[in-house]
Amino acid sequence: MRVLPPRQGLPENTVMFECSFQMNKSEIRDYLKDIYSLESLQINTEIVDGERFKYQVPELGVKTHTNTHKKIAYVVLKDKIMNYPSNEFFKLTPKTVEEPSSSSNPPDLVPAPS
Repeated sequence: MRVLPPRQGLPENTVMFECSFQMNKSEIRDYLKDIYSLESLQINTEIVDGERFKYQVPELGVKTHTNTHKKIAYVVLKDKIMNYPSNEFFKLTPKTVEEPSSSSNPPDLVPAPS
């Protein structure tokens, strides 16, 4: 499980977590109680579609791929107000892409024109 940045309009005592698909509400409640000592009043879950993108395969044309879906848990805390860290905590660092050397074979997947 990992904490997600707060959405605008959520109450101060509501926290969003991304969790495993196999976890149900009672397991989420037990996990938060055992690991973080958080008491919860209510837990709602939502399944969010993954991102879709297109790529081009030589001789086959354009293919589409969908990343895995995510399960989001909205946890209403009993007595606490969640103090989130700064926004820098939630920003993702860009991944560096290494240039393939000229001696290596060209990749099989080529980005499709948008």
